[in-house]
Amino acid sequence: MTFANQTIDEFLGNVASDNITPSGGAVAAISGAAGAALCEMVCIHTLRQTADPDVEQELTTIRAESSAYRQRLVELADEDSAAVNELQSAFNSPHIEHHDEEMQKAMKRATNAPLKTAEACLEVIELAITASELCNQNAIADVGTGASLAYGSLRASVLTVQFNLQMIDDETYVDEVSVRTDHLKDSAERKVAAVAESVNS
Repeated sequence: MTFANQTIDEFLGNVASDNITPSGGAVAAISGAAGAALCEMVCIHTLRQTADPDVEQELTTIRAESSAYRQRLVELADEDSAAVNELQSAFNSPHIEHHDEEMQKAMKRATNAPLKTAEACLEVIELAITASELCNQNAIADVGTGASLAYGSLRASVLTVQFNLQMIDDETYVDEVSVRTDHLKDSAERKVAAVAESVNS
């Protein structure tokens, strides 16, 4: 069963259990999906009230892209849990050492999933900037909440990535991913600040 088919209570109950998954990476992805859903919702409500064709066209695009990222982030929650389960199986195998190729591949898969989550969350924050500039002012706090959720999910995902990198031997991979995470953090900080400025203006 994918997380999309679980109730909220089922998902949170599985998080708050002795199960290996869903863990931090999946929770971050679902939180990012909630942020995307809020951006999507605000577009829907604003579209019902706007008479400006240019605003309508732009919000329709943001709505569609937010919907796509919402679904993508739920998929990434599944991907993250699958990667973590695979990594745990490698850890539990008496025949696999930390430096073995199979273990290293599993570590990279468990790193790539939250990295992709962080990148998707950055896109959600980017969408929230424009949404905050065009949306109905009665819903602007929801855009800010959506951006904040996506930002928190991005930072949480980067935290997971950075932790995993400590156990990866491939220095080229580690350096490349470190550059990407630094860019994600810096860019996200600027973009979420832009949303906050729009919300508070």
